[in-house]
Amino acid sequence: MKSRRVMMTIASVLVTGASLAGCSGSSAGSNEPVGEPKSGGTLSWAMIGETQSMDPAICGAVAYQRCSPVFGTLLRYDTETEKFVPYLAESFESADGKNWTLKLREGVTFSDGTPFDAAAVVFNWDRIKNPQTLSPSARATDGMTWRVVDPRTVRVTLESPNYQLPWQLVKGLGAIGSPTGIQAAGAEVGSKPVGAGPFVLDQWIRNSQMELTRNPTYFEEGLPYLDGLTTKVINSDDQRLNALRSGEIDVDSSLLTKDAETVADEGLHDVYDTPLVGGTGVMFNFEDPVLRDAGLRQAVQHAIDGAQINNVVAPGEEPVDAFLGSGNSARDDALGNYPTLDLSEAQRLFDDYLKRTGKTGETITVMTYAGFPAMEQPAQVLQEQLQQIDGLTVKLAPVDAPTILKLKRQGEFQILLASSLSADMDTLYDLFHSKGALNAMGYSNPKVDEALETTRTSENPDEVTRAYQVVNGEISKDAPFRLWQHASGYLLADNEVQGVTAAGTAAGAAFNWEKAWLN
Repeated sequence: MKSRRVMMTIASVLVTGASLAGCSGSSAGSNEPVGEPKSGGTLSWAMIGETQSMDPAICGAVAYQRCSPVFGTLLRYDTETEKFVPYLAESFESADGKNWTLKLREGVTFSDGTPFDAAAVVFNWDRIKNPQTLSPSARATDGMTWRVVDPRTVRVTLESPNYQLPWQLVKGLGAIGSPTGIQAAGAEVGSKPVGAGPFVLDQWIRNSQMELTRNPTYFEEGLPYLDGLTTKVINSDDQRLNALRSGEIDVDSSLLTKDAETVADEGLHDVYDTPLVGGTGVMFNFEDPVLRDAGLRQAVQHAIDGAQINNVVAPGEEPVDAFLGSGNSARDDALGNYPTLDLSEAQRLFDDYLKRTGKTGETITVMTYAGFPAMEQPAQVLQEQLQQIDGLTVKLAPVDAPTILKLKRQGEFQILLASSLSADMDTLYDLFHSKGALNAMGYSNPKVDEALETTRTSENPDEVTRAYQVVNGEISKDAPFRLWQHASGYLLADNEVQGVTAAGTAAGAAFNWEKAWLN
């Protein structure tokens, strides 16, 4: 398998202006193509789930795979050199982690002809900051101000140093849409994206497929090679794999090691592997009137058999006993692991909860993705496990993916099956800091906040690694996001697909397509 290594320590995220300014605009993790690139053809790939919106203020943070072909990003992260590289931005420099200068490429335009300039960046960031936009990246702008210096330059000022800030320009703050297009679309901005990326949206049949065509105004001369890129929604892992084998699709996006190994053994396809931070499990809503009770949450935690669930959806995978995987240097087991399976303790804690609250029983709801076997099956197993606690009733609520994203953002759930897959450790700040951009759980732990702030303000790699170890210990003990599966992101590609490049993002198994071509 073609493995794309991702460094999980501070070395992967600390960046200065010098390291950016000296990089080329090459994409991350490119495979060695067979022959010379050819133009033409449409590549079809399949993935799990539909995105709620193609509004850049939303999809930049939660749907990189859909968003980046249309909008691109300001920066990219090269998973091989472990450095940030320019993309739509020419450079992003800081001497102190507090004052940053963003310099844009010259002569770039959006697909509608609008200049891709500093005013456009500020327009987009102002939209993200506006509470009415409901952007999941709004929290990332806290303590951050910006202003236009000249048509190609934006000056960014932070209240305190943040050496991880370039990640925001890869993810949520990196997707920039045409101000003209956004204003013209009005309430339909989520369905009418206009960006400066390699492709433009041609047709979108929700929950079926999205058809993109080549952007003739794309700034990289001769790219993209493809005439079109079609993204199909196939929620079943088996169906996607069969679609790849039959030639219905050219590329399958997968999280299953067993499928990657099977395809590699068959010799008919290439496998691209990007190790990721995070995985699949359940989020607990700490602000829910019932689940805010720490004793009840711990009772539930002690009834979870993660190994059993993992064996149902990903047999043979390594058992999960903490948020970070065993090979991650930012892990110290002496600082904490997930609560162990202990039904006696679960019952004791639950009985104590009933006694304290004067209740005779309790009902909680587990929300899961409707039509996703990889989510519905573990939800059913989890329901059986938790209902071993006498007096606890667990209901399942299957919901379509766009609605779940909305409810998750609004904090309207009790327990939610979810995945969080990222190539960067800074995602821990977004997920678990009390002001984190993706903290849908309402989780707040002063020790975690202090440690996560250290990961952004410190220039000492050892200090940052130790801070991440503290974070991993605390979030494993508290388990606001209890994983049962760590994951790598795989692309299983037909041998005719060449030039695929891995995207080091906060979006998990994401890849760049402008240099992909069909042999």
